[in-house]
Amino acid sequence: MINRQLVVTGVGYKEAKPTDADSSVFTTPGIKPNMGACVAQHAAIAGYQVTIAARTSEKLERVRRSILQRVPQAIVRCHPTDVLDPTRVESLLQSLPTEPELDLVQCAGASAGSFEVQDGNFFFPIEETPLHMPTLEFETVVKSLLILVQKALPQLKKQRRSRLVVVTSMSGMRAFPMGFSHCAGKGGLHEAVRSLALELNPMGIRVCEVAPGIVNTGLYDSPAVDSMVRRISERFDYHYSPGGIPEMTPDAVADAVMLCLLSDAHVLSISLVSDGQFPHQSS
Repeated sequence: MINRQLVVTGVGYKEAKPTDADSSVFTTPGIKPNMGACVAQHAAIAGYQVTIAARTSEKLERVRRSILQRVPQAIVRCHPTDVLDPTRVESLLQSLPTEPELDLVQCAGASAGSFEVQDGNFFFPIEETPLHMPTLEFETVVKSLLILVQKALPQLKKQRRSRLVVVTSMSGMRAFPMGFSHCAGKGGLHEAVRSLALELNPMGIRVCEVAPGIVNTGLYDSPAVDSMVRRISERFDYHYSPGGIPEMTPDAVADAVMLCLLSDAHVLSISLVSDGQFPHQSS
């Protein structure tokens, strides 16, 4: 078993309609856990002590109970945190036990509820792109990572081995039409992670990137998003049938994150798209 602790940010889920609060977010029909929630469950199964963080305490507590249904012996702590508030992030890190050693997984983004947009849509033709969108997406993912690293760095530098896994997006590595703000934000995050990997590696801190494509977290259930994804995909000659946009499970992303955490190698980056999604990696 793993004798380490892990902080996972951006933990949450979406409900198609309200469900019983005692039902599992991982197995109940109509509930879609996000990537952070699935990472937390996979880490608990592997033996990590897990601290989960997001803005909504009720959702965190439900995820914790759901993990314990699967892994009764797990140690899972909740810490409501706004990842864009340095004081709250510092409070989160100060609340942790001094042992065992600490790893971090950053999953901040739209699926975690870090920001909300009309109809859940962040893909727009350029003439319709809201002026606030590029700044909103960039700040949410890049600034929150900067805050987390600055606050955690003193602890990570003291450890024999430290790993930071950042869940980014394929959108940051390959541009596509109708993606001005989304590609800009995720592209900034991708380059920030690569810079961190180079700067922190001499300190014994291994920085890893997991970049998924379309993930079934509920974001793509919106008719507005479904329509835009189809328009984008058709530019690459991918024509999906009604209800047929390919989506990977968030468990697939969690598997990649766990490889980064547990491998003897320093995994620099993993790119993964859902089976059937257009697979290009650069413009």
